[in-house]
Amino acid sequence: MSQLHLKIITPEKLLIDEEVSQVNISTEQGILGILPNHANLMAKLEPGELVIKRGAKTDSIAIGDGFLQIAGNTLSVMTDLATFASDIDERAVEEAKKRAEVALSQTLSDEEYAETFASLEKSLAQLHVKRRHRVR
Repeated sequence: MSQLHLKIITPEKLLIDEEVSQVNISTEQGILGILPNHANLMAKLEPGELVIKRGAKTDSIAIGDGFLQIAGNTLSVMTDLATFASDIDERAVEEAKKRAEVALSQTLSDEEYAETFASLEKSLAQLHVKRRHRVR
């Protein structure tokens, strides 16, 4: 069976560089499902969830802003945040969310507002992924 080569790159490291069977990812246009031999494409990411399927195994990752590129049979995801659901510290993210909400209620410059809003979006994405994939 054909596989898709997935690379997830953050400013800190290459998180994933392996063969997978499917990827679902949040983009500005909505959730995009990517299978092997997908048409070449570039898209802007939105903070949200990236789901990796390797046969019967599934992993979920909270992602931030960034871009994806599909060229040949390789999907490259370049993002400023990529954290596996199991590695998310829900309490710390909840505190970051509260700090961002308080900051947004104050008078901020345009740049401070944009940075704070981006931080809030990333916190919300992480909380969504963590809460969705809690061990029951």
